[in-house]
Amino acid sequence: MPDFSRTTKLAACLGFVLPGVGHVVLGRIGRGLWFFVWFTFFANATAVSPVLGALGTRVDARGCAVAAGVIWLYATLDLLRILVWRRRRALDERKRERFLSAFGYYLRGEYPRARIKLRSVLKLDRDDPDAHFHIGMTYKREGMPRLARKHFRKSLVLDPWRKWEAEVARELKDA
Repeated sequence: MPDFSRTTKLAACLGFVLPGVGHVVLGRIGRGLWFFVWFTFFANATAVSPVLGALGTRVDARGCAVAAGVIWLYATLDLLRILVWRRRRALDERKRERFLSAFGYYLRGEYPRARIKLRSVLKLDRDDPDAHFHIGMTYKREGMPRLARKHFRKSLVLDPWRKWEAEVARELKDA
């Protein structure tokens, strides 16, 4: 499971300095080598263009510098995309683990522990309609109808697919 670990942070730092190195650290070796080779080719061509010009070979230094800059920018944006994707995946995995743990507590009738776990899910994603619905169910089971109604309504507002609409209507009538 990807994590925002020390390796990921190292990849981010190295990738911003030298294109392709961050990709290689993250395991995207082919893509990283492509960025690295082409960036170093154009950067070196920019640096040695005065020497080649003295030898009679014409090299457009500005064109090579622009090409190196474009490759650096593209590699940096690609690395940012990968890092954001990894971060989101790690967050979703933590949220899923906490939600499953809370659901287990709920099924065993340990409503306070389920509520604590669901609160930790809401700390990761405060707009999760499933967590709001289930925390409302724990409040209902614990005899706190006012808090239950609050979370039921919040789950209904946050759910774009209206997945909990029938259950929320039933629970609001019962609570």
